[in-house]
Amino acid sequence: MKKIVIGLSVAFLLMGCSYINEKENHKEDSELNQEAGIELSPDENPQFNHDPAENRENIVDSGLNHEEIMAGNFASFAGEYVNSEGTIMLLDEADIERRLLDVMCIEDGHYYLNVKTDDGFGYGIDVYGIGVEVSDFEGLTDITKIRVCCGQAGPMDIEEIFNKK
Repeated sequence: MKKIVIGLSVAFLLMGCSYINEKENHKEDSELNQEAGIELSPDENPQFNHDPAENRENIVDSGLNHEEIMAGNFASFAGEYVNSEGTIMLLDEADIERRLLDVMCIEDGHYYLNVKTDDGFGYGIDVYGIGVEVSDFEGLTDITKIRVCCGQAGPMDIEEIFNKK
């Protein structure tokens, strides 16, 4: 287990360093273009195209507040959820904050919250905003609503996906 945690930590560190280097390279390119008198429009400038969350390009209103979620405020998705079998689940903002270990924004547009139970066991809460498809369940969930799935892995059955009421 320690090897896995250490391996993941190193991978995230390397990804972060690579992202910082990419930003520095774009900054250097931008400075060289300015010195040469070349003005690029935002559409032509790669600095504006590599991270849609930064320039809000191609982002559908997901009903989720990215900045607040990354800062640990979960009001945009806390509430009552129901699955296809009618089972109701309540996500309490204060309870999530108390149990939270980590928050990640995944490339496909959903959020992953690493939380722990009172017994100390970890599990995840996947949060899918409006318009974001759930992998392996494309076209089967209501993309007009915020959806969540809780557990050790992503959803295995459609009944594990809950829609916000």
